[in-house]
Amino acid sequence: MTMDDNTNGSGGEDSRQGLYNEFESEIVKAGNTEAYFDETDLIEIFDYASDMDNYIVKMEVLLYGARHYPASEALATRRAWFYSSFGEMEAAADVNNRVSNGGFLNRLLTLRAEGATDTPETRRRLEEMVDASTELGDEDVIQLVDFCAENGMLDWVETNRRRVEAKSTYTPTFIYEYADRAEDISDLTTAQRLFEELTMMEPFTIDFWVRLAGVQLASGDYDDALASAEYALAVDAGCLEAMRLKGRAMYRRGDTKEEVSRVFKAILDLRDANDADASAYAATLIELGRNDEAAALLEQTLAAYPMSQLPIDLLMNIDFTRATPHILRVAEQASFTRETVMAWAKEHISNGRPDIAALIVGLFRDKFVASPDLGFLTELWYINKMYQETVDIVEESFVEFTDLGRPDPGVAFPYLMSLVRTGRAAKALELSRRHLSDIEKILQSPHPIDARGFLTPGTSPSATACLDIGYATLLRSIINALTSSSPMSPDTYDPMS
Repeated sequence: MTMDDNTNGSGGEDSRQGLYNEFESEIVKAGNTEAYFDETDLIEIFDYASDMDNYIVKMEVLLYGARHYPASEALATRRAWFYSSFGEMEAAADVNNRVSNGGFLNRLLTLRAEGATDTPETRRRLEEMVDASTELGDEDVIQLVDFCAENGMLDWVETNRRRVEAKSTYTPTFIYEYADRAEDISDLTTAQRLFEELTMMEPFTIDFWVRLAGVQLASGDYDDALASAEYALAVDAGCLEAMRLKGRAMYRRGDTKEEVSRVFKAILDLRDANDADASAYAATLIELGRNDEAAALLEQTLAAYPMSQLPIDLLMNIDFTRATPHILRVAEQASFTRETVMAWAKEHISNGRPDIAALIVGLFRDKFVASPDLGFLTELWYINKMYQETVDIVEESFVEFTDLGRPDPGVAFPYLMSLVRTGRAAKALELSRRHLSDIEKILQSPHPIDARGFLTPGTSPSATACLDIGYATLLRSIINALTSSSPMSPDTYDPMS
């Protein structure tokens, strides 16, 4: 659970934030050994760091506390929880067992260390623990909700909500954590209801409006998401995340491209705007047909963020040649493997741009020569009408095409049909006949059933036999078409069609 630095306006929260900022500045960043914080300060700072998901500050608090307050049971309890957050349950239990005060966090950690799951007994013990507590601080309610979420028990949180709120020292923290976890499991209805409650409780807390807008956007409530983002901006016109959500909501609800573009352009003037924001604005320029401006912005962005993939992806869509040096730089610095190249290409295939995918793998063709993934490249090139390139790489990979000697549709069919489509039908016919002869020998030769074939879908003995027979049938179709007395269009017998 993370709340922004300006999440709420209570004096207590301002004090905690001030302590947190001072500790981070003096201890974490400056290493000032003379800086002084008492035990109560450290507990407040640790709990606030939990709100912020800042493990570095939490670790430094525990180290400082171990030096200055070695007998503190409150800090020992938090050390036990810190260990448990990394799955070190044995160490957590050891520390927890040495704490004698038996506070709420200690009892909850004991429950967790025991491996408790969602049972009537667990639910009963949680209720008893809440009832036995005089009050529940932020760390108490955060860990309680997290425990329930991890065990699929958020319905317990809903049922016992009033019981917990009655003991909470700061109710918004409990509601926020509950809303955050509900959103994690895509219970957007509950998350939206809870974030709405928070905005009514503290209407000047920006983060509550931002989180509400995010959930509304995910739910498809674009008008409400825009309204919530506008509320956040009314509190702080420089709220970066609120501006992002405003732009996304306007885009989703169909506002004019010019209006959406103006919003994303304004984002770039805000502090902490990044490469993703520049890419978002560039995307709006592309939709407006202002490709030259978009390309210039993307190259400017890549000068500041040379390893960022998103601006490269967009630049590919505008001008692949201009994107090429950026692709090669990233590939060199990130030590691209063939698998990395294929993964990047597949992203563009899924986005409806197999043409860009074909160009990407083309930059790294040498990685595919005679490789097990050659068929990925040849199929991709073939469907993009890169026939000569397909022929060249197959002939570079094999001394003779018939050395293939086994069914490999991703290599064989693109190669044979590329020969046909580049005016070498006679060669395609000769190789098809020789390859079919090899396949028929495989089909006719007895071979023992390999039980390992059952381990992979589609490779059981019967499935493999069907695939081999189908492969041979397609080869015969190519041969029949090429020997037909009437010329046939390649499209009528192309296995890739």
